[in-house]
Amino acid sequence: MMKRLLIILLASVPLLVAAQVGDLPRSTPAAEGISTQAVINMMDSLMALPECDIHHVMVVRHGKVVAELHPTPFRAEDSHTLYSASKTFTSLAVGIAIDENLLRLDDRVMTFFPEKRTIPVSDNMAAMTVRDLLMMASGVKPDWTMRNNSMDWVKDWLAKPVEDKPGSLFQYDSMCTFMLSAIVQRVTGYTMLEYLQKKLFAPMHITVADWETSPDGINTGGWGLRVQAETMAKLGLLLLNKGNWNGEQLVNADYVTQACSRLIDGGAKTTVPPTDGNQGYGYQVWQSKWPGSYRADGAMGQYTVVVPQEDLVVVILGMKLYGHEELACIWNQLMPGMKAAPLQPEKKLQKKLEKLCAKAELQLPKGKKGKGLGKMLHLASNKFGIRQIGLFENGPVSTMEVEYEVQDSEAFTMGYNAWCYTPMSGLPYYSINAINRMKGFNHGFTAAAAYAWTSPTKLEVRVHFVDWISGLLFSFDFDRNEVTICDTYPNSTPATIPFTIQ
Repeated sequence: MMKRLLIILLASVPLLVAAQVGDLPRSTPAAEGISTQAVINMMDSLMALPECDIHHVMVVRHGKVVAELHPTPFRAEDSHTLYSASKTFTSLAVGIAIDENLLRLDDRVMTFFPEKRTIPVSDNMAAMTVRDLLMMASGVKPDWTMRNNSMDWVKDWLAKPVEDKPGSLFQYDSMCTFMLSAIVQRVTGYTMLEYLQKKLFAPMHITVADWETSPDGINTGGWGLRVQAETMAKLGLLLLNKGNWNGEQLVNADYVTQACSRLIDGGAKTTVPPTDGNQGYGYQVWQSKWPGSYRADGAMGQYTVVVPQEDLVVVILGMKLYGHEELACIWNQLMPGMKAAPLQPEKKLQKKLEKLCAKAELQLPKGKKGKGLGKMLHLASNKFGIRQIGLFENGPVSTMEVEYEVQDSEAFTMGYNAWCYTPMSGLPYYSINAINRMKGFNHGFTAAAAYAWTSPTKLEVRVHFVDWISGLLFSFDFDRNEVTICDTYPNSTPATIPFTIQ
């Protein structure tokens, strides 16, 4: 059935979203011993990175948020998908289950799922332990397409050959983390999210969280968790304090210490210059190149960096293919400004920092409001599945009507020279094609959109899915009768689509 997407180009007030933010105490960089100029330098550097959209940044020292940046249209209350930074939460759930005597690091993986056995169990499979999964050393060659085709991820993963001795070789594989999620669900009777909500999120006052599931209802574990930036700051503080939260030991301290240590080389080679990607790996936690530091790490630039020696946590969430450039902004710009004692108040610099953070904004379409068209565009076949687009501008209200092959109807408000927000009933664009993808989320998504006529015959529309990660760019050229559409994922290939005008 053909579905219809209705986009209204109209300035409006952003929707207010009730959400848990502002829990952590706030301070200033100088009061917590950080040069305010160093924070400004880091924020400026992040915003200036090429081919990068920064969505959220938080700097926390001595347990206090000293600076935060949420470039418009992104807001502090917006959730953000974490990709593989989800893995660190899975590790903590394992640690809690171990502390409750439901699980052991040396438990054999195969023993949890006897009903899933479809082939004779090899010696390597029989030897594989929970610890091996935590260290990404299962011995199974990673297969990133399995989740796109299988309806029973546990059964099909256990049927794979275990080519290497478990525990001997680091091979990064999100399915290892999924298996940990399946194990936690098996021994606790709760999904990973339910277990964390009970044991971790409730005492930490994390009230906004949802997680994708596999076809049979297991949280994906290795990806798919969606939370707010401040939740990631809380995660960093929990790791920094070895599992202790406001005096309550939520995760065993020894387990957290191990998790955040270098337990396997993680691909490190002596012939490679030091980078954040070759410092080693713990239990679903990466080591970083700054001495003693470590991080939760997700694709497209999702980072929670912990530097224990400086009592520091830095959260960066956004859209960037090569995240080492974001991490370099921490090491090169922020770290030189770290001091051992509070600094004298830096009032002028503090005002500059506050202004920078308040006015930060992703690029708007640049141009004029333009004149009405009153035309329907019929598109050639395209990868986005768009059949036709209607453009109508009547006085103060303008509309762009898009018909899809298969997608729920939408009605987005969009501003000229301003971002406007609209709840969605459908789904944003996603770079993961796993079966059941985006199932398990307990609320919908929000789009922020803006438009401008860049010339008398060219129209640009930008859309950001602000409680997700991705976006869309439409560029109409009425001289050539074509529209170019591209999603905002790095290295995405734009599609230039001819149209006829009715």
